[in-house]
Amino acid sequence: MKPAAKGSEMTAARLWKTRIAISAAVLVAVLFVALVLIKPAMPDRIDLLTGPVGSAYHQLGERYAEDLRRHGLDVNVIATDGTLDNLRRLGRGGPAVALAPATVGRESDIDGVDLSQLVALASVDFEPLWLFYRAGLDIERFADLAGRSVATAGAGTNSDAVARMLLDVNGIAGDVEVRSVAGQTVEALLDRLTSEAIDAIFVTGNAHAPTVRTLLDADGVSFLSFERAETYAALLAGVTTLVAPEGVFDLARNVPPEEAHLLATTTCLVAHERIHPAVVPLLLEAAENARRQKTTFSTTITFPSREHVTLPLDAAARRYFDQGTTGLSRFLPYKVTRFLNHLGFLVLPLLTAAVLLLKIVPLGLRVSGNLRLKRLFKQLAAVEKGHASGADRATLLADLDRIDRASAKMFVPLSVVHDYIDFRQFLHDMRERVQ
Repeated sequence: MKPAAKGSEMTAARLWKTRIAISAAVLVAVLFVALVLIKPAMPDRIDLLTGPVGSAYHQLGERYAEDLRRHGLDVNVIATDGTLDNLRRLGRGGPAVALAPATVGRESDIDGVDLSQLVALASVDFEPLWLFYRAGLDIERFADLAGRSVATAGAGTNSDAVARMLLDVNGIAGDVEVRSVAGQTVEALLDRLTSEAIDAIFVTGNAHAPTVRTLLDADGVSFLSFERAETYAALLAGVTTLVAPEGVFDLARNVPPEEAHLLATTTCLVAHERIHPAVVPLLLEAAENARRQKTTFSTTITFPSREHVTLPLDAAARRYFDQGTTGLSRFLPYKVTRFLNHLGFLVLPLLTAAVLLLKIVPLGLRVSGNLRLKRLFKQLAAVEKGHASGADRATLLADLDRIDRASAKMFVPLSVVHDYIDFRQFLHDMRERVQ
């Protein structure tokens, strides 16, 4: 009994070591696949599509990127050719966000651009529209542009889009010659105005933008106050109004000489609808930090805002405006939240794998042990039949020795120990009978 008990203990130890080894190997493999081969769902970097280098969009994007990097999200600021280029790139999907005017909606007809899967995260800034014209022209209302030539920044730009909408609603689109001055310097624009090559020009940008500032300071150039600004804002999607108090642009020269009403679109953060929701609060916080500065216009709007967007508002953005930053993101850096989020997705699979291993490995060993014993029992039964039929005793003993050696080398799981002991007893009895 002592050798048998010792053998059982050795068998149990071997079984336990085997289970531990197999479980550890599988868990290591799962961890390797999950942590090394499978990337976390939360991205570690995004592309921020802005506009040409030096543009207001590009400068705004740089400020956002600086804030986002402090929170642990790597940002690649990409200078683009403008709104059309931004929208085309967004349509391809991927972790990218772009700056675009609110006049862009899913129903917008833009050749070669699929807008059906784009969403807005928020409106983040004003983009005032200025109509500068040569002083001395009898232009008091927008309709006075009929029969004159005006310039915009070219097809696909915000100034061109809003200008054409205004011409249409005033019914003078066919009476105004629209020219493109894309890529021209502000000095060239000023020269074209004063030389009467054009009568007026549409420009977008805040009062501190180089082009706007130069035209505001230029002699012989005036800008139009839209007397029906509220009406235009009601009729045109993505357009709102701004009020410039008297003298706010140049107090010494009293520019404007009286309260002026301007039109403006809002700059929006736009993304593909597949954008990861964890990135959205970071972007909106960066937009909020970037807007903490005084404005020259009188307005009650604060940015970022869920208002003044034309594209559908992203679901994560709606939650942010309703509840603010939630979850671990309120306390932890983005990189830590990203790791914990990924780890959370691993906990359930790992626990499931561990449970399955605890159940499947013993079951597999039991099935394997039973199959081996079944083969040995068949061989032993063949010896018994040979003995009953009078087969050669030396041959039968040799067969029994071979079966004995095979069974002695066999790994015996605890679940089949009793069957194994029965087999050894049958083998012993069969040997005595043959002898």
